[in-house]
Amino acid sequence: MTATMVKEYTFTPQGVKVTILSTHDDGEYMMVRSVTTGKVFYAHKGQIRIEEVEAEEPLKVTRKRRGRQVIRQEMPAGLTRININSATPELLCQMLEGIGIKTAKEIKELQQSMPGERFSKLEQLKSIKNIDWEEVLKGDVAYVE
Repeated sequence: MTATMVKEYTFTPQGVKVTILSTHDDGEYMMVRSVTTGKVFYAHKGQIRIEEVEAEEPLKVTRKRRGRQVIRQEMPAGLTRININSATPELLCQMLEGIGIKTAKEIKELQQSMPGERFSKLEQLKSIKNIDWEEVLKGDVAYVE
C-alpha cells in the first residue's frame, strides 16, 4: 500500500486548514474556505502555507510528562486538529505537546479575558510565559476560529 501525497493549505494567522476556491489578481489573492466551519474569506498568498502530506498515515502526538517520561498516544478518534477556542483544558493537555493542566487552565483564563472571549490569532497565546510556543505549535495541531 503506497501513501498518497496531497497538498494541504493553511491560513497562517489563525492556523486554519483551508481549501482554495479561486485566485485573483494574478494569484496575489485567493478566495478560500475553512475546512472546519465552511467560512469563506479572502487571503493574501503570503498568508497561505502549502504543504505536501501523506494522506493515509494517522497523526500521533508525543507527550512529555514529569520525570522526563515520554508517552506516545493516539489522538481521540477522528480528531487530528484542535480549535483552541472550543477545546476544554483536558483536551488541550491531551492534544498539545508540552502543555499541562495548569497551562491549559491559564489558556482558558486568557481566552475569557479576550474580546468576545475568543482568540483571534495563535500569537495571542504567546503572552503566557515559560512555554516554548514555537515547539508547541509546530505540529500544526492547533488553530483558532
